[in-house]
Amino acid sequence: MTFPDNFRFGVADADLQVIGEDRTRAEEDSQPTMWDYFARHSGKVFGNHTPGIGADRYTRWQEDVDIMRRMGLRHYRTSISMSRFLRENGDVNRKAAEWYANYFRSLKDAGVSVYATLHHWDIPQQLNEKGGWTNRDIVDIFGKFAGKVAATLGEYIDEYFILNEPWCSSLLSYYEGTHAPGRPTDDAQALPQALLAAHHLLLAQGVAYQVLRERAPKAKLATSINVQPAYAYSDKAEDIEAARIAGASYYRWFFDPMFIGRYPESMVELYGKDMPAFGDGDMEVIRVGGKLDALGINYYRGALYAYDKNAQLKFSEVKADGPTNDLGWPIFVRPVYPEAMYDILGQVYYAYEPFGLKRIYITENGMALKSVWDGKSSVLEDDRRIEYMREHLRQLHETIKRGIPVEAYFTWTLVDNYEWAEGYRPESAFGLIHVDREPLGKGSMDRVWKKSAYWYQDLIKSRVLA
Repeated sequence: MTFPDNFRFGVADADLQVIGEDRTRAEEDSQPTMWDYFARHSGKVFGNHTPGIGADRYTRWQEDVDIMRRMGLRHYRTSISMSRFLRENGDVNRKAAEWYANYFRSLKDAGVSVYATLHHWDIPQQLNEKGGWTNRDIVDIFGKFAGKVAATLGEYIDEYFILNEPWCSSLLSYYEGTHAPGRPTDDAQALPQALLAAHHLLLAQGVAYQVLRERAPKAKLATSINVQPAYAYSDKAEDIEAARIAGASYYRWFFDPMFIGRYPESMVELYGKDMPAFGDGDMEVIRVGGKLDALGINYYRGALYAYDKNAQLKFSEVKADGPTNDLGWPIFVRPVYPEAMYDILGQVYYAYEPFGLKRIYITENGMALKSVWDGKSSVLEDDRRIEYMREHLRQLHETIKRGIPVEAYFTWTLVDNYEWAEGYRPESAFGLIHVDREPLGKGSMDRVWKKSAYWYQDLIKSRVLA
């Protein structure tokens, strides 16, 4: 299977997961992040691990640029942290801006294009204490942040991704409580706050789009939404309906407003009194999908759903039999049914192409596998990751043959990082490159290539999937 000459192979990461917040706080006097607070106080992060050490990107960035160069990478997606880039009064933190400029300039010199995400779940704790994404004030703050990034770093950025996985920043965070800032103490407010946060994220995206179009009219603008294909557990009507609702709540809740200018009617009816109130002009601002240069899709897995009379939304996920990654996520929906990526890309494209969807990138796809180094080996074994990547790239190739304009694949991720609520749990390692953190906080932080890094290096060079 040969990929087109213009198809882009890349890697993706997020600033907070790799930078080492302890370094930025000490060297840049950056703002404390919401995630640092959540990790210390919620009890929901593995080992109460904080993003303090990350992958020490702050001091080892030149080494990581060299790794990308050696791997043959030409496309790299990362994020710009609002907590670092802005001071509490809204001014640009010049030390942080200088670090980003040096990093991005070095990437460009190495022949690597920079795709910059503006919100990858990282906001300052001081904004979180004022309500975070449930406070409409953050919409204007985010718009101003986007404008200052464009003015300060725009010369180095090839393409902007305005949001990353807003479902995680809203429903997973405020409703399920798994991610920062966590579920409110009043359970009755969990769903309303999550829906309000989702609305403000979409509105902030629309405002940022307007600002970037004004400040950087030639810039390419995109966004990244995570999808999880929903399959019915059985052929019972109630399970089929449960899967339909699950899919609508997971990604249509974001796609429909962006492309069509309204929330899915069936979900509005289901949410009922929990629906947020919003201004008359909000939906017009939110409707930017058809104006974007590309839509980023973050895909890891599909899921089975069944009717659940005890669940608030009347559905629950059913654990599928078959292979999983080391976090227990099913790799395939069923052992004999691995085509979920192919399915969802077709669903998304044919649903929204009439409303202006132009092209798709896979902006995240990867596999968590336990990463342990013996301190001697020059290469770590991770054949299961290679199998996962190969299978999903096969599905991607079939999607392209079908005529769907998928033009890029960014694997998650370059180096083992801080995996949010999983902290530095060894099983949560998504990287092509191992980072030696043991003992935690005192490890060498040395980078060790895995077999998958060499496999990806060969694929980038040959463009042929064996």
